[in-house]
Amino acid sequence: MLNAMHVPEDAGEHAEALAAILRRIPDGWGRWISCDRGWYALIVELDGQLSALLPSYVLHQAKEKFGGLRYYWESGEEIHDPGDPEPSTPGREGHEEAWARWSREHDAWSERLDRYLQTPEGKRRTADLESRVALAERLVDAAEKRASVSCELCGAPGRLHRTRSRYAWYKTLCGNCAEQANYVPAQEESSG
Repeated sequence: MLNAMHVPEDAGEHAEALAAILRRIPDGWGRWISCDRGWYALIVELDGQLSALLPSYVLHQAKEKFGGLRYYWESGEEIHDPGDPEPSTPGREGHEEAWARWSREHDAWSERLDRYLQTPEGKRRTADLESRVALAERLVDAAEKRASVSCELCGAPGRLHRTRSRYAWYKTLCGNCAEQANYVPAQEESSG
């Protein structure tokens, strides 16, 4: 169940794109988009921007939290010497000797990698990745800010609202959706 694809039932025209986004989530994380349909277009646009910068980026979660969009991701890229691949780990049934040999090989490989990263090519590739990650971080921040002024239910301009209960639940909503869902602007005191 956890690793199954959970494309939202109300995905509509975004179903295929959201399914592609869900495939970026590794096993064990749960493949859900945990927000409402008003933010699907934002998430799909963000995924397109990130995948152009970092084709192997990995998503851990896309969700609503305290009325805002949270997009938890990592680059999915590491810099390695293209002529010196990382040693493969022994299989699950690997013996203690195989793990000891792998550990020695991996330590030696790590030392070679450190030297490679100090070469002009290694430094150039590292700087390129760092630059793309920094731009991706700005794109995620911008999408999260856009969500903070977009109704989570319909995508129209919105603002932070809360339930009327003592233990409030927050959502970014337009006035119409807030009224239908019985939410009040977050600044107003609870009346019940």
